Amino acid sequence: MFCQKCGTAVAGTLTACPSCNTPLAALATGAGTTAVADTVKAASRDALGAFKQLAGNPVGALPAAYAALGDAKALRAGVAFGVVSLFSFLLGGYLLLPDFFKEDLFEVLGFGGVMKCLLFGAMPFLCTAAGSLGVRKALGGRGALGADTFIAGAALLAPSLCMLLAGMLGAGNFEVIGILAVFAGCTAVLTLFSGYTRIAQLTERAATLAVPLVVILGAWLAKVVATSVLSGPGGSSNSPFTF
Repeated sequence: MFCQKCGTAVAGTLTACPSCNTPLAALATGAGTTAVADTVKAASRDALGAFKQLAGNPVGALPAAYAALGDAKALRAGVAFGVVSLFSFLLGGYLLLPDFFKEDLFEVLGFGGVMKCLLFGAMPFLCTAAGSLGVRKALGGRGALGADTFIAGAALLAPSLCMLLAGMLGAGNFEVIGILAVFAGCTAVLTLFSGYTRIAQLTERAATLAVPLVVILGAWLAKVVATSVLSGPGGSSNSPFTF
């Protein structure tokens, strides 16, 4: 271990830096912070490398991208894709709201409502990853958690980008948004099928069953959370978000 304050090497048996007397607890905290920062940087780097491979061929390049990363790095990249999808869904949804909805939005939602919105944004990734794990186990597939996470994150890249573009275009361009949504949805389904057959090694028959199961599960849970968000804080029917 090295002192984060002066750079002196510190033996594990010492309680403080021999040069500047910084307590060992402070050094451990600094080392932990550095480790977290390094992990985030590594995950971002892995995700960017995988994204470059998937950008031109999101379906066909999926197995090669996973193989290049390995399961541990694929897990980090998948989580990074999930974070991107979360913020893309939330930002795109916010931009699509009418202007009068945006006024005092956070005051209307309250802390509980904001947490529900975060859960709603994370639901597609969480459900797809959990569903991928479930169908792999149930249908006799191969692989590990890194594969499930990577497949889920990669499958959501197109829909999350579509949601972000929809927010930027505005609800008035509904025809363009509809076309983008069709392309994004089809790409997501094909990516899941590719991941299940070529990474998880499910049979085509099993993957044909697995894909709609995972999609339906995600859509149903998203509807449950969305209903909870739209009902307003505490489920009040007086919320302006109730339709």
